[in-house]
Amino acid sequence: MKLLKRALYVSMLCIVLTSLSACLQKTKSKPVTDDSELGPPAMEVSLQEAKAKVPFPIRQPVVPFEVTEQSTRILETDGTYDAVELTYANKEEGTNLILLITNSKADTPPKGKKGQPLSNGSPTWDQSNENVSAIYWRYEGLTYALVSGKNNNLEPLYDYATLKEIANTIQ
Repeated sequence: MKLLKRALYVSMLCIVLTSLSACLQKTKSKPVTDDSELGPPAMEVSLQEAKAKVPFPIRQPVVPFEVTEQSTRILETDGTYDAVELTYANKEEGTNLILLITNSKADTPPKGKKGQPLSNGSPTWDQSNENVSAIYWRYEGLTYALVSGKNNNLEPLYDYATLKEIANTIQ
């Protein structure tokens, strides 16, 4: 049950990040009022299956904690773009790192505080607040969002500078 709640929270977090990172077009929509309006759930697959299904390379970060659980999900986007979510967790420590990669062609400006560029020159945006720590950037036609959390994603785990360091390790 705890894992299901965590999965639902992570799914909602990804939906929020997708909106924040301008992966969706600028359209007004009615607020979600219950789980039945969320649409089809993400499809959990192996990393190899995801690499075969999405039309872009899936680059992974160096995770700064021991990973005891890892999952890969392909998110449903109604065919408008491809999106994959990689989750790295340490159940004992209650920590996780989530990387969302999309090939969205949305050209809307990203939200958040403009940060320092990555080592590859990509500009970043700090999308952290009191509830979540997240960084966003675009590189080689892909959009990335890196999110960290602790205590079942109820608290931020890393600050912007640390997330930027982790983002620089993505190969």
